[in-house]
Amino acid sequence: MAGQETMKEGKAAPRIIAAMIRQSSEAGQLISEAEILRRANEKRLFSSNPEDPAEEVGNILTKLIQESQDLHELAVQDGSRSYYSSLSMTETYAKILLGKQGNPLRLIAEIVRQNSEFYPRPVPLDTFTQPPFDLSPEEVLNDLEQMRGVGEYGDIVPTATSTSRVFLYSTLHLEPEHASMLAEWIDVGQHSNP
Repeated sequence: MAGQETMKEGKAAPRIIAAMIRQSSEAGQLISEAEILRRANEKRLFSSNPEDPAEEVGNILTKLIQESQDLHELAVQDGSRSYYSSLSMTETYAKILLGKQGNPLRLIAEIVRQNSEFYPRPVPLDTFTQPPFDLSPEEVLNDLEQMRGVGEYGDIVPTATSTSRVFLYSTLHLEPEHASMLAEWIDVGQHSNP
């Protein structure tokens, strides 16, 4: 009887943990390994009482990531790990959510630098008040004010369009005149020229 119970656990726990990750992603959230462990304990997924439940969950997660094409792991700066499913969330979105948990100044700077370098385009300031960032306008302005005094963010500068909409760009990747022209096009020009 005990052997059958262990077999059931062996099949049910990974399936339930995978479902936790997928449900969190559907809700637009990452799920941490600590939260998975907490829920696994709540659901009594391991009735045979493994010596180290955290290690057991870690082993299940490692196997799930290897075997499931949609389940992915993100390392957090503190050494912990968070998970998401690509069925409901892109890697970029997941990394933004992860960045929100850390330093908002760094998150804003990384988004601005990526857009300036790869697309190349400036980022409307109000982007950071919308999902997945969900910062208040006051938080964004406070973060910008703090960035001005920190050398590592010295390349992040604003430009305003003719409608007074503020955009941010990185001087590492865009020249001021080019950034201003792109911001004007994004804000005004492309809407006036269908």
